[in-house]
Amino acid sequence: MTQMLAFYLRLSMSDGDLGKDNKDESNSIENQRLLLKSYLDASEELDGEVCEYVDDGYSGTNFNRPSFIRMIEDAKRGKISTILVKDLSRLGRDYIGVGDYLEQIFPVLGIRFIAVNSHYDSNKLIGKTMGLDMAVSNLVNSLYSRDCSKKVKSGLHARWKNGYSTTGRLPYGFVKDKSARGGWAVDAEPAKVIRQIFEKANGGWSTRMIADSLNEQGILTPGKYRESKEMYGGNHKTPDSERLWDVGMIRTILVRYEYTGAFVQNYREKVSVGSNVTRAVPEDKRVIIEDAHDAIITKEEYENAQIAIRQMNKPKFKINNEYPLRGLIRCGVCRLSMTYLELAYEPVYYCPHKKKVGRHSDCCGDYIPAVHIDEAVWRMLRQQLNQLHDFGIQMELRKGRETKKGSLDCKQMRSEIDKLKAERIRQYEAYAEGILSREQYLVKKSALTAAVESLQGKLERLNTMIEDEDRFTGELALMKQKAGESMGNDRLTRELAEAFIDTVYVYDSKHIEVVFKFEDLLQRAMKKYA
Repeated sequence: MTQMLAFYLRLSMSDGDLGKDNKDESNSIENQRLLLKSYLDASEELDGEVCEYVDDGYSGTNFNRPSFIRMIEDAKRGKISTILVKDLSRLGRDYIGVGDYLEQIFPVLGIRFIAVNSHYDSNKLIGKTMGLDMAVSNLVNSLYSRDCSKKVKSGLHARWKNGYSTTGRLPYGFVKDKSARGGWAVDAEPAKVIRQIFEKANGGWSTRMIADSLNEQGILTPGKYRESKEMYGGNHKTPDSERLWDVGMIRTILVRYEYTGAFVQNYREKVSVGSNVTRAVPEDKRVIIEDAHDAIITKEEYENAQIAIRQMNKPKFKINNEYPLRGLIRCGVCRLSMTYLELAYEPVYYCPHKKKVGRHSDCCGDYIPAVHIDEAVWRMLRQQLNQLHDFGIQMELRKGRETKKGSLDCKQMRSEIDKLKAERIRQYEAYAEGILSREQYLVKKSALTAAVESLQGKLERLNTMIEDEDRFTGELALMKQKAGESMGNDRLTRELAEAFIDTVYVYDSKHIEVVFKFEDLLQRAMKKYA
């Protein structure tokens, strides 16, 4: 049986070998490839089609790498039998994560794993642990990564204290300019908006009043302004008409100390090496360099604004995190998550975007009773579950007949292919015995080969159709089972919502739209069985 072999090649930015000799890939990636090919050529047992997965420029401290994720997904589908890497550090530099893949994930998937320079072959360790040498090597890779991280942090702190900014995205109101003091230049158009915001805040205006004023003037929000100047690409779910100034944007500008001319570094830090999760750094541990670039406002204006902000008390609501549709409800207009709130008389949902933007938003501003939405969603879900259950019954009645017919068609095609191959052998024997000339033999062989290839193509397509049908009926059978188990419920629960519901869009109390997780499956079933 032909094996599917995977070469996994990785190089991080810190390895320092990217883009040499005007190449799209690094020389190090090429070296890894050559090493694995040489190993494969020298191996007598490894033979098969090779598929490459390359992560060039990705750290090994975590496994959130596009090609690695794609390789694991292919392995789960049974497309890969063996994974080869140059050494364990190419797989990753996280000690615990690498150990999980070697001792748990790969064995469960039935994957053979080979790290050439680490002299590791999982087939030689069946029933054993990875061994002390491998464990030490894995730990060293992890410690090396942590050491690199500490050195990078130390270097950053040194640059910050010397007055250099390493901020990739400058605050609204500034643009990068090497000729300007500190490399930051004041952007005249948004600077006027920022001064207006501080003036109004210090004049007693609330953040809501300031946001309303900017929206009435038609002033672009920071995000829309940057897009208009092609500074950064847009990545937002909210419709353009709902991208308005809100109280959160105003508050964010009022607390940015950089507007006084200072560099503020180290706002956030990663919770651990290799993690993508960050946390806020306490103010006393941030690095602040005063008078580093041109200011937009004075320090006195900034301090007065902080006093004004503290006087704007935020409302305190009691929020329950155990409601059934937690995280699934979005406003149908702005497409942002709605908030669940337990008022004194009843729980409600509301659009926080509407509350922050105010009258300029087209979102519904009502507090919609949670019981109203829950009951509406439950009614729609029950209708869909009933349909799924009915389609599942029809599928079970037809599956046996279709499976039998498909098996007979495949059997017939294989029989025809075997006959054609046997005939091709007979023609060769006739040629060898001198009954047929070479020209006659080649003509007959070509015709028989074409017939075999045509039938094999039809057989492959039929097998693919059967596999797709089996996958579809399997998914439908599973959903039918879940639907049947859920029919005994008399209300919407958190478990049911997580199992069947993707998103609920609420436009107002009378207009509610539900997107179900099995919607594509249901559409296919309707076309097939309706």
